[in-house]
Amino acid sequence: MDHLAIIYNENQWRINAVSPLNNLHFNEVKLKQYATTIKQHLVRAVFANASIKFTVSFEELPYLKFSPEDPNGILLRVESVKESKTKTAYEAIFLTWGTHLTLKDAIHLPYMVERGEQRVGVSVKSSLQNIFDCNIKEYNFSQLQLLQIGFNFLNVDTSKSTDLFIIGYKIPQTDITQKVSFKFEVGEMRRIWNSLKKECLNELELVQVMYQNLQNQIFYMITLDVTVFELSEVILPNAEVRSNGTVKMKTAQAINSLFVTLNQYFR
Repeated sequence: MDHLAIIYNENQWRINAVSPLNNLHFNEVKLKQYATTIKQHLVRAVFANASIKFTVSFEELPYLKFSPEDPNGILLRVESVKESKTKTAYEAIFLTWGTHLTLKDAIHLPYMVERGEQRVGVSVKSSLQNIFDCNIKEYNFSQLQLLQIGFNFLNVDTSKSTDLFIIGYKIPQTDITQKVSFKFEVGEMRRIWNSLKKECLNELELVQVMYQNLQNQIFYMITLDVTVFELSEVILPNAEVRSNGTVKMKTAQAINSLFVTLNQYFR
């Protein structure tokens, strides 16, 4: 069974950094208590509509981890019921990936990926921070961080050489939806990346030189200096990452690449 499928079978996730969860206990009674507290806060904070009912559940994920020494992951799910129709309103998965703090009265699951209705998520995260005396902070990626994640996705990508590697920019001082994108073939990107590996002293230099190469290609193609634009997304056939902290991963290799990169550069 592929336990990472719970992440890559879904569409898009937003990544959060999480401080240690104080007094978290995995036993069934405690998990139900946490769920009840979140549900009560959710009803008060989000909906006064009696026609909408919520169910909140915690599920321990003992196999969603990088190594046997890692704490078990957790799936938190909120379902809403209206007129006998049930839908998943929000999901969050807490996990570690080979690196965590060992603490006496707390469990450290440094990453949380979430998807679903924003107002539900805001309420749930507020409850979690109160219950476990923790901080949950959304990632926002800088240009360098986007490139580190994107090029490491390229490093494990198994798509066809003719598939596309896309970098997208926000245009300064325009509407947030105004973007410009540039497309390259994955095979050409792999060729350049592997060639530069032999020349660069470390991975940081490799990422920077690779990006300079792409900027030069764009300038030669259409005489456009993209250094004045804000890099906002890197899209491959099997993975995507955006500056607002959202990711989409379609393979187990892409998931591993993301969390290994986060461990290496973002801790």
